[in-house]
Formats: sequence, C-alpha cells, structure tokens
Amino acid sequence: TDIVAWSMGGMQYVTGDPDRPPVRVPVPQAELHAGAQGTIGSLIALWHRHNTGLGQQVDVSTQVAVIWTLMDATPYPPLHRENVERLGGHHNWNSFVVRAVFPCKDGHVSATVWEGATMRALIRWMEEEEVTPEILKGRGDDEWGVSDFASRGEEGEAELLAIEKQVGEFFVTKTKAQLYERAISHRMLLAPCGNQEDVSESIQLKARGFWVRLPNPGPDGSLAYPGPYIKLSETPIAFRRPPPAIGEHNEEIYRELGLRAEQIRHPSRISHSTQGADNRVEAGAVNSLPNPVRVGSAAGSMALEGIKVLDFTWIAVGPITIKYLADHGATVVRVESLTRPDGLRLAPPFKDAEEGINRSQFPANFNTSKYGLGLNMSKPEAQELIRRLIREWQPDVIAESFTPRVMRAWGLDYERVRELKPDIIYFSACQQGRTGPHSRFAGYGMQSAALAGFYQITGWPDREPSPPYGAYADFINPPNAAAAILAALEYRRRTGTGQHLDLAQFECALQYLAPAIMDFQVNGRVMNRRGNRDDTYAPHGVYPCKESSDILDGVEVSRAGGQWCAISVTTGDEWHALCKAMKTPAWTKEERFSTFSGRRENQDELDSLLGQWTARHEARELMEALQEAGVPAGVVQSQSDLWRDPQLKHQGYFQWLDHTECGPMPYDGLQFQLSRSPGKLLMPQALIGEHNQLILKEFISLTDEEIAALVEAEALETS
Repeated sequence: TDIVAWSMGGMQYVTGDPDRPPVRVPVPQAELHAGAQGTIGSLIALWHRHNTGLGQQVDVSTQVAVIWTLMDATPYPPLHRENVERLGGHHNWNSFVVRAVFPCKDGHVSATVWEGATMRALIRWMEEEEVTPEILKGRGDDEWGVSDFASRGEEGEAELLAIEKQVGEFFVTKTKAQLYERAISHRMLLAPCGNQEDVSESIQLKARGFWVRLPNPGPDGSLAYPGPYIKLSETPIAFRRPPPAIGEHNEEIYRELGLRAEQIRHPSRISHSTQGADNRVEAGAVNSLPNPVRVGSAAGSMALEGIKVLDFTWIAVGPITIKYLADHGATVVRVESLTRPDGLRLAPPFKDAEEGINRSQFPANFNTSKYGLGLNMSKPEAQELIRRLIREWQPDVIAESFTPRVMRAWGLDYERVRELKPDIIYFSACQQGRTGPHSRFAGYGMQSAALAGFYQITGWPDREPSPPYGAYADFINPPNAAAAILAALEYRRRTGTGQHLDLAQFECALQYLAPAIMDFQVNGRVMNRRGNRDDTYAPHGVYPCKESSDILDGVEVSRAGGQWCAISVTTGDEWHALCKAMKTPAWTKEERFSTFSGRRENQDELDSLLGQWTARHEARELMEALQEAGVPAGVVQSQSDLWRDPQLKHQGYFQWLDHTECGPMPYDGLQFQLSRSPGKLLMPQALIGEHNQLILKEFISLTDEEIAALVEAEALETS
C-alpha cells in the first residue's frame, strides 16, 4: 500500500513532528511517482525502438521512485554520519532550526524569511504600516542570512528567534491573500498553504485556462478537471474523453476489431485462429505492424545518443529533468556561473563536512553525465558565445528555469533562439508558468507545494501543518517534464517542427492531489490534516519498534527519529493474519475490532494496543514476519536504512563516482531500469567550467585567441 512504499522509500521517516510518529501525505503519492518514472522510461525505450527496431522492458521500482523525492537526504549518512530528521514546520538551516510554516489570520503560509530580499521586503512593509519592532528598526538594508547569526553562537540564535517571533506576530495580522499578493509584487519567498477551495478559485489557473470541463453524468452535465500539467505550443495535451466506466467501450472496441454481433454479446466465442475470416482476431496481428523507422543508432547504444542539449537550468526541477536525458546518452552542456552560482552548490551535505563550491553532493546528485561550461551571462561576450554555440553546435533542446524576464534580457528567449534554429525544442520551467498574473512569482518547491495544497493536508489535525520533507514539488515535476521533452522530440522526428514547452511547477504538482481536488469539485469537501488515518484501511499507520544502534559500514550514524514499522490492513483476511502473527491476544477478539467499521471507529485504542505489541520487536524482523503472513508492512526507513536495504543493494542502486576535486562521492542511482539500453551515470557533476576547452574547441572550433579574448572579457569562468 501507499504507506508501506512511502515508508520503505524513506519519505515517511523525514515527514512529521519530531515528538510524534512520522506522517504521510494523506492523498496516496507513491504509485504516482512510480507512474511518472514509468512514463519517461517508456518514452526513452520508444525512442530507442525508433532507432533500432528493438523493444525492451521498463522496470520501475516504486521504492526507488519514492527515494527520488528525498531531495538532499540520502548522502548524509556516508558523508556526515547522520540522518536527516523530521522537523515538522521547521527547517534545519546553517545548524539552526528555523520556522518555515507560519500562522496567519486565516490559515498558514510557507515563508523563507531569512532569504535576504524577503526579509528586506518584510521590513519595508512593516515600516509602511508603522509597526516595525525595535529589533528590526533601521535594518532594511542589512544582508540577511542565517549564517550571520550562526557565527555569533548562542547570542546569534537568541536574536534570530526574537526576530522570527516578531515576523510571526506580523503575519497573524494578515490574511493568506494579503501575504501572497505582497510576495508576488515584492518578490518574497512566501506562499499560502492553499487548500482545494483556494486552488479552485486561483486567478492564475483561470488565466492560463488550466481547468478542463468534461461530460459528467451529474446534474450539471459536466465537471471541471485539473488540466494538462504542461503547455506545448505545437502539440497541446488534449483530454479527449472523460474517464470510462468499467466496460463502457466494449462494443466500440469489438466493432473496431471487426467482430460479429453474436461475438460482441458472447466474447468467449471469439476465435484466436490465425486463418479465420476478416471478422476474427488475428493472433499474429501485432507482428504485422509496419517496421519502425530507423535513424542510425546501433542496437547496443544508449537510447538517446545523438541528442544535444544546452542546459541553463539550476536548483532542482530543471537539472533533474535534463539528467534523465544525460544519463541515457544525450550530450548535455550545462551552463553555470561562478559569479552567480547555483544556490545548491553552497548547501550541505559536503564531502568531509568541508564547505566549498565544488564539494556539495546536493546538486551533484542532479547533474550527472553533463559537461560543464562556465560563463558570466551578464557579459555580452558570453551571450554572443551562446548564440554561436546554437548556430554551430545545433542543439536539439534548450532548457531554462528562470522567471520569464531572464532569458529575454540575455536575448535568448524562445522567439530569438528560434531565429537561429527554427526546429529547437525550448523547455521553460518556472513556478507558475510564462503567462498569467502570477508569472513573475519566484520561489522553490516549498512554495509550489504549499500553493498546491500539500502543506495544508499533511500533519496532525490538532497541530500546524507538518509538510513533506524538503522542496517536495521539485521532485514531482522532473519525470513528467522529461516525458514532455521526449514527446516533443518524437513530434519533431515525424514533422521537423520544434516547439516551446511551458512547465508551471504549480500546475504539475496539482496532478498529485487530483482526488482531493475532485472531491471538492463534486462534494464541496476540503481535506485537512489527519495523521496517518485512511478511509478504507484499518489499522493503518506507523507503529513504534524496539530501539537499536544505527551502524553503517562499521561506523555509528546519529539517529533521533526512532524505529517504526508501517502496517496497513486492507482486508478481513489480512486482519486475521495480523491477529495470528500477534498470537491472537484477547483484545483482538473483542467485538469492536471484528469489522472494518468497528476498527475504524476505535482507531485510537487499536493503534495503542497494536503499538504495545510492535514495540517489543525490531522493525525489519517485524516487517519480514508480517509480509510472510500476508500483511502489508514495511520499515519506516531512515537514510542509513536505505544504504543497508538488501533490495537496493541487490539492484546496485547507490553508486560512488570519482569527483575531480572530492574523490569518491555517493550518488543515487537511476530511477528505472531498461533491459536493452540501460542508462548509466556517465560522470560525476562537473566543476564550474571544467569542460570549457573541450566544448569551445571540439564543439564549435574556437581558436586559442578567441578563448583568450573571452577570458580577458571575464565572460569565461572556472571554479
């Protein structure tokens, strides 16, 4: 079940309040992540078939799909000898725990207040309303950052907490809408913790024509569905029909197969002979399809060899999207700047816990198999170099993840790039898309996850939101975005036409909450926090297990989040199997626990009694015993548990690559396996500008004199 996969993949462990059991997102997520990985894997396999005529199997692990939502967590045990722990609505930032979710007048907001521009904008707002607290007066021009407080130890921490308290008191005087409007106009990293009603009323979604009305048997005759997750300029995604009832199209399908009326009424009479008349199903029909078009790749090559990508993306969504292409053979040039580096390069975990622009494993996990080109894009010479690279190297894909103004300022927006290469696939990713009244909104996955509704529904009903760990929405988008790029490449292969792809991270994230959104559309219900409870399964939760030491490769790893096992009983047979595994204690025979409805009505007592039994057992032993008995169960795995997981070891999931500066570094493996054209982590993340000479000399034949001129103009950079 979802909670078992969520736990085995490590996301359950890091989500929730530290003094309570870990919590899940109450709208099931694990299978959606697996579905997205299966989609991009299938499209890569399809591209390989076009090139070779050969099919293959796409093998997706739901556990691995969940691991790929963990942001920066997995390298912590091998690099820092510690696990990332759950902190509820707070973040661990520069050794301090800072608030990330704040109450406001009518709900909550997600706010990264210690980002400099955000704090300065807040102080100016307080000054306008003449409510600036003493501790913030005259500090509107300060350079804000948690590191400034961390350097002053306990004194700095006390001041930080005092300022945080004052900011919180200001927020409770404002509504979510007031705070959001100010965030948009003043570029603050702040977003409301939206619910399904907020989403349904979003002026941004309405402006972008997000909602799609389809026929529905209800009184209105139609229903608004969440629309396409991405806009493609030439081949827009179309919802061609509403979801089908079971068997709704049987007769239509039979007729398309040429079956007679009596065969439609009695499907068992369908003949499978290969020598029948035209109205029979031919067993060999699938093999009579036209041969795929072959375009020259060898059967043993990587699937995407020959595709060229110019990657301007940074942080997470864009880099992970393009990583799919790079790890499957595309030649990717990633453009980075030493003057304005990717912010993740300065964030932990670091090799040997030593900070440095090339020492973080956070962005390294997202940028394998890419060449590094270092440019200061504020220089006209750098912008002209990119135009030359487009003209001469002829990339198939250009990817960027800025607000709309940035590429336009460099003269590299889609309209001008298309003049240089008319069939370009131009991929743009930003918070809320390229159009609409909120297109200027800048932020990270925390903000889009809050807007979409993940924050509001995750946690305990008697407490503030306890959102999914990290920038959760950043890890919904990439496989879906990569699938759209492959679809655009396939369209170009058939027609010669390129196009612009406009990904709004907010709109893509909403797809993973569709059941809750549709429940509101149909029934007017707004989902709220509910811990680990489920509408259809009971017992359903995570239960305490016997504490044990946490040893990885002979070294102890710090762990504060406890030992837990997820148990999810879905049928009466599973309930009886669980009772038998517990040796059928007397309480299991009580009438109140004999039916699902009884167990659901008495969940508090049921969880308490079950937890008393699980606490006597080690988590992995308990999981194995319950799985053997036929009861869905799984260890709530920390990151160090993942490194020891026997299934992941069998798959060779975690890998070590030799980094140019750091030596061996730990990497997450591929998101899926292809049987005939497997992907590969071809090389570790590049240093900024590590491949300048190779790219400029071999890709576009620059002379030494031309390269020297770029260095002199301070356009070319290396770290």
